[in-house]
Amino acid sequence: MTGSITRALNWDYGYEQQFIAVTPIGDEVILYQTNHEDPGVESNSLIKLNNKSGFDNIQCSSYSYINKGIIGVGSHNSTVSIFDINLTSSSVLQLRPKQDRPCNSISFSDNNLIVAGYDKGRQDNSLQIWNIEDQGENKRPLTSYLPNEAILSTIFYPDQSNIICGSYKFLREFDLRSDQPVFQMATKCTLGLNIDHFQNHLFQSFSEDGSLAIWDRRKLTSNNVKKSIASGIVQETPILQFSKLLNDFSSRKVQHPCVRYSSIRKGEFAAIFNGDLIRRWHTGNVPPARSLNQKTLTFKSKHEATLQSLKQQSSLLYKPNEESLFVSMVLDVQTDYKKVISFDYSPDTASPTSTNFVCMRQSGTVFRMPVVECIENIDFNPINEFSITGPEGSMTNFLEKPVENLTNENLKERNRSSLAKLGDLENNEIESETEMSEDDESAMTSEMKNVNGGFSDKHLYEGYEDIPLNTLLNPIDIIENDLCNTIRKRAEMGYAFDCENNSKILEQLDLNDNQLFLRNTWKWLGLAKKSLEKGTMISEGIDLGYQGVLGIWKGIEELQNNQNRTKDSRNVTDVWFSQAVKSIISQKGKKTSGIQIPSDSEKKAQRKLCLIVSGWYLTSTELEQKLQTLVSMGLSEKAAGWSVFHGDVSKAIEILSTSKKERLRLMATAVAGYLAYKNSNINSPWKDQCRKMASELDDPYLRAIFAFIADDDWWDVLDEHSLPLRERLGVALRFLSDKDLTVYLYKIADTVVNKGELEGLILTGITPKGIELLQNYVNRTSDVQTASLIASYACPRYFNDQRSTHWIDCYRNLLNSWGYFSIRAKFDVARSKLSKTFTGETVIKPRPKQVYLQCQRCNRNLSKFKNQSTINSNIKAATSPPTTNSQQILMKQFNKLNKNNTTQNQITNSCPYCRAPLPRCSICLLSMGTEITSNESNNKMENTFKEWFSYCLTCNHCYHAIHAQEWFSKHFKCPVPDCNCKCNSK
Repeated sequence: MTGSITRALNWDYGYEQQFIAVTPIGDEVILYQTNHEDPGVESNSLIKLNNKSGFDNIQCSSYSYINKGIIGVGSHNSTVSIFDINLTSSSVLQLRPKQDRPCNSISFSDNNLIVAGYDKGRQDNSLQIWNIEDQGENKRPLTSYLPNEAILSTIFYPDQSNIICGSYKFLREFDLRSDQPVFQMATKCTLGLNIDHFQNHLFQSFSEDGSLAIWDRRKLTSNNVKKSIASGIVQETPILQFSKLLNDFSSRKVQHPCVRYSSIRKGEFAAIFNGDLIRRWHTGNVPPARSLNQKTLTFKSKHEATLQSLKQQSSLLYKPNEESLFVSMVLDVQTDYKKVISFDYSPDTASPTSTNFVCMRQSGTVFRMPVVECIENIDFNPINEFSITGPEGSMTNFLEKPVENLTNENLKERNRSSLAKLGDLENNEIESETEMSEDDESAMTSEMKNVNGGFSDKHLYEGYEDIPLNTLLNPIDIIENDLCNTIRKRAEMGYAFDCENNSKILEQLDLNDNQLFLRNTWKWLGLAKKSLEKGTMISEGIDLGYQGVLGIWKGIEELQNNQNRTKDSRNVTDVWFSQAVKSIISQKGKKTSGIQIPSDSEKKAQRKLCLIVSGWYLTSTELEQKLQTLVSMGLSEKAAGWSVFHGDVSKAIEILSTSKKERLRLMATAVAGYLAYKNSNINSPWKDQCRKMASELDDPYLRAIFAFIADDDWWDVLDEHSLPLRERLGVALRFLSDKDLTVYLYKIADTVVNKGELEGLILTGITPKGIELLQNYVNRTSDVQTASLIASYACPRYFNDQRSTHWIDCYRNLLNSWGYFSIRAKFDVARSKLSKTFTGETVIKPRPKQVYLQCQRCNRNLSKFKNQSTINSNIKAATSPPTTNSQQILMKQFNKLNKNNTTQNQITNSCPYCRAPLPRCSICLLSMGTEITSNESNNKMENTFKEWFSYCLTCNHCYHAIHAQEWFSKHFKCPVPDCNCKCNSK
């Protein structure tokens, strides 16, 4: 034995726990006790109470659970010594077998029996049981078992007279009332028998190669257990087995690895590794599966061929009709000191579920160490506050900084220093995207901010690879920059269906322009919405609202799945669609006449409309103004690129040559060679240099210019993916042939849809293909807020899609979880308005009122306004017909409450149908509905609310709202005498 320390269960002295230690050299037994000066404050100090020495090579030890102080040790010379360690002069009871041989294991029972397991003897049994109450000198065993077989480990079951013992090849259980074993099982895992303190039917053992097995005693002793007919040996497998788990001990030839079941937590056991690591396993139970009903069996039978192999594989792993065990968690605890050879669990006095370990080192010193427990559960609330629970208690982390206190400077600094933000997209197109131009006015100022003006992700995170993660990320920043928190801040600031307002909100929250693509998407959507509201996208009975470039170019093929784009749902013909497109273009006036398109195109009108939809149609005067603005802002490269994209290379040369930068003036000279070589097919050195510069320059516009002039091919410009999609679409629509344009639009549409790039909505529009793009965007960013808002413009106005319905439901549930019921209600109302088709039909019907006042006598709706004729007919039908005078009084009261026409649902102080009086206010005793408002406030809405009904759902008493507010600001109980209801605290 290499030394051990064991907690003596049931030996606790008040708050103090006691531990039995056997020194590594096996000559002394020491009793330690924890030392707490204050029971409420945990202390790791240990004191030495008593000791017993004079032993020779102790092999094993045990203690009595019911008799405090009684300890037994087994020696190499076969002697079992039993003594009371609390008594310094106590006698030692020594028990010996007939033949001397090493004692390998001993165990006490709860009825003063002790069992000892010995090596194999020729004339003596190896498993012997004594009754220690008999103190006679000629002590003989009460009974014995198993001749000619060595016993390696043995243990008594708690509160029973049954013994489990392990030999080299078999694991057996004996009942002292019987000569035959209860079961015997062939296995190599027979060492270190240990019973779970919380589940006595579970016990564990390990083998010489370090394999650990956990057994269920109920299965071993069951009548249904499989047994060999010839030998009666049980054929059963462990419920949980770890192959060579303790091989650290077997490699070091340690006789007894230290494995302990936890005495603190159910389903936990631990072992020591390498002398400095305690590994803890948490296990859980899987209850037996219920039997399949007939319906399930019928379903299974249809797939029997497919599932048969899976059934065979699963049957080898577990039996679904039996309870099974699994490992739920594995934790490692580093010991305070090295060379630890034994340990045991020690409860924490301050927290009953926390764990400490008492450890023994190889030198024999003992220390107690705390364990930092792992949290077991974590849960976030809708505003990113979270609670964690564990063995040591629970803790909730509340957000300290409200959203309103975040200034622009704080947001900018936080966005630059945190990686956790929405919009960290991978493609470079979005980083260099430009703003959308409007129909009648320039948006140049916002366009200039993007190119060379904003921060890119590449520069923002450059040099962060070698920074430790804990110094890079602030936990508060991570929580506040979580997508859920971003969505909440947007909703609070009014992020909804006002496209212009949405762009401003995004600009305030994203000062580094990392989400410029999202702002541009809302600008395009705002232009599309404005065109639809003006009616410029509706013509000849066809509604082309929110169509993208691809849908207009495809023509009637795109309209087949959108049944609400025509008045009578007729199939659109090519002629009809062509007339509608030409009519829409004619509404734009002279501006469209200057649009340059290929003369041989068969879809000239559709090309022009595509340019209008993309926002890339400018007159020569407007183009000149935009170029001048770009040059004045120092963006000569972009101005030159725009000139080339409009087919004016000479203008580009002029812009570059007048730049203040010498580098650009030199490039103007190189570009000017295009005028000399554009009609030449010779591969001159000038063209080679242009191609080289097209691949080496940093600015995307300069790369596009040199790529074009090198080969005079617009495909080289279209392949420059750093350019904004809108500009590339403008080039394709102006210069590509019909066939090439179709190929390019399909190719780029597939790309933006698969990547989920929102800028691709210019191409796809809010169509079924656009919903697919939004789905990929949600998959990438989880931004259901933006997806639900964008999808609501077309769903269900033009078509229905389950994905958009799912996003909308998620967003509504999110708003409700935050308590933003008014925002959610406005969202529902706006969706209902957006679902109105151009024929006037509202697809989303408003929800009916769900709360109203009901008369207790006639059960009619009091808040539902009725005209005078209806009221008179109801009055005549009453049990007591009123007089004409009473009718006039009733209507006078009714008209008095509605004299200002502030609402349509005012009521009187009595039921307008049966004239039953309304309940009285419990404070002022006036009938509900009576005008009580003073002249303190001129706000009609506020005065109306003060007169409104307020009910207690517990005691059913009612009050005017203003009276209830005044009363419960000073009192807790109901104002009605003898009513003890605390109405305001319900």
